[in-house]
Amino acid sequence: MTDAVVSTAASPGLLAGHAVIARIRRLLIVTVIAGFAYGTFTAAGAAGCAGGYDGNGGYLDGAGRATDAVPTCMELTLRPSPFVFIAIGLIVVLAIGRVLKATDEQIALRTLDRAATGIVALVVIAIVVSHVWFQLVPLHDLVSSDSWTVISPFPFGTIDVSTEPVPGVSG
Repeated sequence: MTDAVVSTAASPGLLAGHAVIARIRRLLIVTVIAGFAYGTFTAAGAAGCAGGYDGNGGYLDGAGRATDAVPTCMELTLRPSPFVFIAIGLIVVLAIGRVLKATDEQIALRTLDRAATGIVALVVIAIVVSHVWFQLVPLHDLVSSDSWTVISPFPFGTIDVSTEPVPGVSG
């Protein structure tokens, strides 16, 4: 994307640095939208139970055999990682710091453009990696085994695991 550089000589009514200020505003808008998108789209859930009830009200294990042990249900929840929000904030702060040290308006504009692109890329990668990782978690294998480990897609997302006994039969 190319934007014309506004100079005070060509437009006497504009404040010096107008283009840089406009690009900082755009960076902040991109940051807010990207943060909202990440928080909204990095969410998923999956649940399953190993076993259930037989026709007589007894328990069945994951293989369908009668058992006295109450079967376990597991719920996985994908949620945003605070590290992505921190990384977004760091990109903005570092970009503005580099703009303050820039010797030329073109360098400042390029820095702000790269920061906006970096934020969008980070958010897209974080959403995709989190969802792909979450979909690869073998929920059925976890529910039907006695021990399990879920590795979170750190730092792009967090997976919470909760286990409960299978809900009772109301009647």
